[in-house]
This record gives sequence, C-alpha cells and structure tokens, in this order.
Amino acid sequence: MPRTVDDQQHERQRRHIAEGLWRLVARAGLEAVSLREVAAESGVSMGRVQHYFASKDEMLLFGLRMAQERMGARIEQRLRDLDAEPRSEDMLKAILDELLGEHPDTRQALLVSVAFYGRGASDPDIAAVLSDGDADIRRLAAAAVREAQDAGRASSALSPEREGDILLTLATGFGVDVALGQRTIDDARATLTYALDRALGHIA
Repeated sequence: MPRTVDDQQHERQRRHIAEGLWRLVARAGLEAVSLREVAAESGVSMGRVQHYFASKDEMLLFGLRMAQERMGARIEQRLRDLDAEPRSEDMLKAILDELLGEHPDTRQALLVSVAFYGRGASDPDIAAVLSDGDADIRRLAAAAVREAQDAGRASSALSPEREGDILLTLATGFGVDVALGQRTIDDARATLTYALDRALGHIA
C-alpha cells in the first residue's frame, strides 16, 4: 500500500534531522553529538528531535544508514550508466571510483562513516552498516581477476580473492584520505588505476 502523507512527512523530518547530524559530525566529530546540538544544527526544537528519535543511538544509526544509502544510490547510478551487459571489470572500476569520494555527497558519507569506525568496534549494528556491501565488491573484484586470467592477461599465480581484498581496501582507504583532505582525488585515482591495471593484467 502507498505511504500515507503522515508517513512521508515523518520520513522527511527524520532525514532532515539526519542531515543536521551529518554536518555536525563532519565539523566537530561524533563526540560533539547530542540531541540538543543536533536540534540546533537542524533548526528544530530538541522536543522535535526526541519525537522522531527515541534515543541518541537510534538517531546515530539512522543517520549512518542514510549516508550509506546515498552512497549506494550513486554507485547504482554509475552501474546503470554502463553498457547493457557490462563486464565485471567495468562494474568494478565504476564502483571503486565512486568510493574515492570525488562527488561531494559520497565524500560527506565517507566523513560520517569515518566518525563511526571507533563506535563500530563495540556496536554490532553500526559495524554491520559500515561493512554492508563489502563482501559483494570483493566477489566482483575476484570475478574480474578470474576473467582476466581466463583471457590470458592476468598472471595465473594471482589469488583473485586476495586481489579483490587489496583493491577494496585501497579504494576505501584512499576515499577516507580524500575526504579528510590528505590526498587529492587525482592522486588517489592514479594509484588505484595502477593497482587495477596490474591485477587485471593490463600492465606487466
């Protein structure tokens, strides 16, 4: 059944507050988050924040999920922009390039995610959101390496699974560096492209 107007309004308000949470986290870190501070950042009353979120933890988890969803939506759009039947290699390159954080929305999502890393060590719900989709990307990377091996480009000595793990780790690490201003997007992309070309047999 379609959502009621009240349901839609409820979701819009929760997302509006979550965007205020993102701005606060990106500017001052997770330790600065309180219901009062998020209310001020979002331009709403503290009572309104408490109306839409029963606790600070519920608000944090919603905000993190929303950030990850936004990044996932951009990845899906990149995949839709590919050819009708893209190769595993093409899909992998599109996904990893998005993870570098060139787009402001993805960069914001990465900043929010970074702030949650420490908390994820003791909160399984947050840890699950932070790692959501990683296994799929590793499998895709391994499939791309196997295809390159089958085509005679990539060395048969390579472990597709290990190469997939390396490529994902590089992309996510570089994305954090870019988001924090420690590395330029061009430098990150050049190094990731080099690693991809080596794993997929495009260079010796």
